Amino acid sequence: MDSEPERGQEDGFTLIELIVTLGIITVVMTSLTVFVVGARKVARYGAQRNTAARLVVDGMEKARGMRGSALLGGRQQCLTSCADVVSAQAGDLLGTSITRWDAAGPGTLAIPQAGPQPDGSVVSTPADPEVVQLDGVPFRRYYYLGACWQPPVGNGVAGLTCGAATTAAPLVRLVVAVTWRDPQCTAGTCSTAEAALFSTAIVDPFLVG
Repeated sequence: MDSEPERGQEDGFTLIELIVTLGIITVVMTSLTVFVVGARKVARYGAQRNTAARLVVDGMEKARGMRGSALLGGRQQCLTSCADVVSAQAGDLLGTSITRWDAAGPGTLAIPQAGPQPDGSVVSTPADPEVVQLDGVPFRRYYYLGACWQPPVGNGVAGLTCGAATTAAPLVRLVVAVTWRDPQCTAGTCSTAEAALFSTAIVDPFLVG
């Protein structure tokens, strides 16, 4: 009685070989998926940050069309009643010793412009943010204002630091901050901000942030 011929390796894969092959493919595909998802998150965050930076510049451009004194429309000085600053960066740019003008005051609010927002909120006080909806992401833009005195030229003070003495040129410091939600940032909230000094007589600001 003839015996059956032995199966060679060329006859196909064994069950163990198939399991090992499938395991390797699974590991590779999982790694690729993690990489692609991570790359998309980074790209999304970068695009959102660029958008936020443009919104900050746009906010500065709005202010650039007003005199420094006009920026204070609808505002008054605040001490303990000042609204909390939305981010540490905005707080650093605004400064701790500055006299803030972030409480609701008489007259028409200049910035932010009063009115309903895309998310259903309404701007009615200086602490309320403008909402800009782009690509399904709501960006919130805040405006913080404070009195600032520019040290006289040649006194050895570097930069555009606000002074406490009213004997120097009176200026208005504006901080524009934009926030948005993204898991890439601490506590899921991202932010960026810039600051500028506006003279009560000169329209063009000096960028400081």
